Amino acid sequence: MSENPVLSSTAITLRQFDYFVHAVELGSLSAAARRFGITPSAMSQQIDVLETSLGRNVFDPQSRRSRLTDFGRAFFVQASKVVESARQAMAMGESFGDGVMTVGTTPTIAQKLLPPLVYRMRHERHLDSVEVRAFTDLRELDATLEEGGLDLAVGPLGQAGSRLVHCFGEEELVVVCHPSQRGNFDGSWKQLVEAPWIRCGANSDLTDTLLREGARAGVPIRFAVRAPDVSTALSMVEYGVGIALVPRMALHGSARLLSVIRLSRPVRRELAVHARDKSPQVVKFLEVISDPELIRKFGVAGLLATRTSDHEAAQHRPTMPIGPLPI
Repeated sequence: MSENPVLSSTAITLRQFDYFVHAVELGSLSAAARRFGITPSAMSQQIDVLETSLGRNVFDPQSRRSRLTDFGRAFFVQASKVVESARQAMAMGESFGDGVMTVGTTPTIAQKLLPPLVYRMRHERHLDSVEVRAFTDLRELDATLEEGGLDLAVGPLGQAGSRLVHCFGEEELVVVCHPSQRGNFDGSWKQLVEAPWIRCGANSDLTDTLLREGARAGVPIRFAVRAPDVSTALSMVEYGVGIALVPRMALHGSARLLSVIRLSRPVRRELAVHARDKSPQVVKFLEVISDPELIRKFGVAGLLATRTSDHEAAQHRPTMPIGPLPI
């Protein structure tokens, strides 16, 4: 053990390393401050403390901290290694020693799409331990993966970051209502936004999508109640409380009294597997989810939307989901 610990309470802190590295990577102190949820002045103060502890400037004082000094460039290389090592060390608490593959996803995907995938992982790829974690907030899911708390994430996370990304299909979002209300809607957003809506969670991506569609129609969304997740939202709809925007796969195998409102313009988003590295566990998962026959079954069951013949699919799409997906 070192006799002179560097990160003592009277010296540089790991947080200051993290602030500095992110300020450089994101291009400004303001961007880094937003990443950590603090003010730019608080970020600047921590950089001041860092420079005082080092006895050198890492940013050129004349550049308003937009340009590194020669020392700053050399320090950034080492500081980046420290931050990455710390991330890896913290991630060990989630996965060390138990051989568990941790998958993060949305509650709907966890309930509807992952069970047949986990079944195949266990029986065809001989992976005995899988932990599934559900996130109602995609930003939290993305951050947890970025911090090393997950082996991989499955969902509509886009193409952000430098992670391994494998796109495997699209998720369709549909509007559902009580059967007695079905005749009140023609599928146009201008009409739909005037109905009482069920909001899914406080920071749900579904809410973001709904607000965006309302803005396009030029009418604000009126929320009747906030539900913690899609399943609760569907229960609210079943009792006639309001209507909701949900993933079509959430209706798979459901016996709820619900009707799907056919939208004038389908709402879809890409689904992908995201991982920080190509570990053996990740490779096994990618092998399973890349199986064309399995993807075809997902499409037939209504769990995934296809990218071809959108108009034909809209004309023949069933109001209620079909039976259980064959494994």
